[in-house]
Amino acid sequence: MRRFHPLLCLLLASHLCAGCLLPANTARSDSPRDSVISASVETQLREDPQGGLSGIIVATEAGMVTLSGTVQKAERKAKAAELARQVKGVKRVKN
Repeated sequence: MRRFHPLLCLLLASHLCAGCLLPANTARSDSPRDSVISASVETQLREDPQGGLSGIIVATEAGMVTLSGTVQKAERKAKAAELARQVKGVKRVKN
């Protein structure tokens, strides 16, 4: 039987362990950044044909969108949350 070269074993071990060193919450490459999500939600709110949603403040952290501000009716509040949920990368909406 042939013996493995010690350098080859070290190289193999380092490659196998490298995946274990990555943080568990590393963002997937297909997930938009929080700033992009916020901008997209703001655009959706601003372009709503019924209006009245452009004054809502949008904050995003790890895909969780928080909407704050005031609207005239509860239906408009629900519409703002619905529009936010339609944006790619939004995991949850706190309204």
